Amino acid sequence: MSDSLSPSGRLALIKLVNALMQPDFEALVFAIKAPPYLIPSNFSAQGNRSPALLQWVESPGGCGLSEFLAVLEGVAPGAFQLTDVSLPTQSTSPASKVQPEKKTKPSFQEHLGGGKSLDMVYIPEGRFWMGSPETKEGRCGDEGPQHKVHVPAFYMGKYPVTQAQWLAVSLLDDVERDLKPHPSRFKGDNLPVERVTWFEAVEFCARLSKHTRCDYRLPSEAEWEYACRAGTTSPYYFGDTISTDQVNHKEHYGKTTEVGRFPPNAFGLYDMHGNVWEWCQDHWHDNYEGAPTDGSAWIEGGNSGYRVRRGGSWDFSPRICRSAYRFTFMPGLGNDSLGFRVVCSAPRTL
Repeated sequence: MSDSLSPSGRLALIKLVNALMQPDFEALVFAIKAPPYLIPSNFSAQGNRSPALLQWVESPGGCGLSEFLAVLEGVAPGAFQLTDVSLPTQSTSPASKVQPEKKTKPSFQEHLGGGKSLDMVYIPEGRFWMGSPETKEGRCGDEGPQHKVHVPAFYMGKYPVTQAQWLAVSLLDDVERDLKPHPSRFKGDNLPVERVTWFEAVEFCARLSKHTRCDYRLPSEAEWEYACRAGTTSPYYFGDTISTDQVNHKEHYGKTTEVGRFPPNAFGLYDMHGNVWEWCQDHWHDNYEGAPTDGSAWIEGGNSGYRVRRGGSWDFSPRICRSAYRFTFMPGLGNDSLGFRVVCSAPRTL
């Protein structure tokens, strides 16, 4: 193998891996598809976990240092300098930084009629830590216990549903209820639709499914957080903080902004932080005790009179826009900060 570490580089790498929090270390092991036995079963063994992991990385069946360092850069951005490593030229380029698993299926456009379409992005299968660790500053108690979730592949709307898309679907035949063609307070074809109840969002999905013969629905809470994080473990997919150049939150705009205005995450999804809250399928539960670990919606138990909404919005603080933050709302109500996006299971045809 051509990858090699200098003595100082190997020492720095060992120190960095040993310093990782246990959830981040486990995320690293899963991301590089290393054997689970490399995860220490007790706390006292964690300080010596690096040698065994590096031995596997450099073994014939391992992932190799290039891939390992790229993934590690996503878990602990900037903590390890690639100048300490002698690697092939292509592995030290900006593109070598961690990205979620490469898409193996194309994204697609769903045509809604009237020249309108819906962009759907392929979200690959994967595992992640849902919620936030107890030691995380600013966390809420309902974000725990942090737990590992395996999420099957699916498609998700590239943007929150826009007012133009809402209008197109509102003109389709009813399934269970009427839809107002222009419910939003802030008007604009490319603005996210808002003032939509959970029941109306479900009706939108039902009409879209009937029109396209594909199974459209609201995301589960686990799917939403997995898609939002896009391989990151930081409070936001941008890192530890956000600015008004990245997210529409309370401190600047004072209203919704056009979808796609701010940078996307690594999956190619826009506005997962801020702009409008987004409905999820799940009943509200006060914490994650007993939550599903397969990515499915948690609709057993809890309070069915309240549903989950995620992502924060234009009139909430940055803390509320974190990837792990969760909030509840009555499904029969809507407001000018509440919208949604749709998902479609893969494979997408019924």
